[in-house]
Amino acid sequence: MSDELIESSVTTPATAPVAPATTTEEEWLGEAVSERSAQQVNEPATEEVGQEIRQEAGNAGFAQYPGFAPDGMFAIPPPLPLRRRPLSWPSVRTPNFADFGIFVMMLILGFLVASVAIGLALFLHSFGLRSFDDVQNSTGVALATQALIYVVGLSAAIPFFRIVWGKGFFYGIHWHGGTVRRMVIRLIFTAVLCNVIAVLGNLLLPFPQHAPIDKLFGTSSDAWMLMIFGVTVAPFFEEMIFRGFLVPALATAWDWSVERSLGCAPRLPDAEGNPVWSRFAMVFAALVASVPFTLMHSAQVGRAWGPLLLLYCVSLILCTVRLASRSLAASTLVHSTYNFLLFAMMLWQTGGFRHMDKM
Repeated sequence: MSDELIESSVTTPATAPVAPATTTEEEWLGEAVSERSAQQVNEPATEEVGQEIRQEAGNAGFAQYPGFAPDGMFAIPPPLPLRRRPLSWPSVRTPNFADFGIFVMMLILGFLVASVAIGLALFLHSFGLRSFDDVQNSTGVALATQALIYVVGLSAAIPFFRIVWGKGFFYGIHWHGGTVRRMVIRLIFTAVLCNVIAVLGNLLLPFPQHAPIDKLFGTSSDAWMLMIFGVTVAPFFEEMIFRGFLVPALATAWDWSVERSLGCAPRLPDAEGNPVWSRFAMVFAALVASVPFTLMHSAQVGRAWGPLLLLYCVSLILCTVRLASRSLAASTLVHSTYNFLLFAMMLWQTGGFRHMDKM
């Protein structure tokens, strides 16, 4: 503000005239900003200019001007909408592709540890292992190896992501166990629906007579081990990998790409700080994440397209449960119950796994 404007408006701080009642604070401030901008080589009016005018007005002693606080400081109104500010992007949304890649590296570390453990067992002839054929033909070794990979990966992931995310690991992957208690009936019904789809698929789609996975059901004890593993360990870790890390990473990547390309404002997180995805992002994530989930089981079914199509459909249902409930625990329960129903049918067919030839 120029010296002439101050001299014509203010005598002393104690005798500052009251502004006309017809002049509002916004009108006065707008005129002052326009004048200041004109003096500054036609620079456009900005929010900083308005703040500078306010500060100078307070220092000049406009204590009696409407809008000043009792202590003489100007009661600053909301910032002037004179220039559009760049979009303020939210904090990093997790889990994202970087998190997924790190978790995969931790599983690879688990694979290396498991490989070393098998090598030592062969060298020491532990657990009756004397050759790689013994390793390949042993259901117990196969399940123990897979469990060791998962345990090592999870043991590394829990403290690492707690530090990186600044919150608990299971909170970060949206476990939300309370959701299961509220939706348990609907979740079990969804698992039964998946089982009905599997039965219909087995009747209508071409399934191999003898799939490679059948070789793991060599004895009754093998069948019981597979059932326990398939109902507990496998659903827990498969859901964590594909729908705890990969699905959120894909959905976040879709929304991030759209926001960057179109300049859209990012979606605010929910009340718990979790990312909120668009409908297109969730559909994209479900369709894409179901592909590697299906391929992971392809060797077990001899790469036959009938069971692979069925697995893809089941994966889509699991993704839907995960995204609709916003709970990884919910999709894990559906997955576990679905596997249990499949094993229950085999248990009934074989008389409690006593007649494995009837499978």
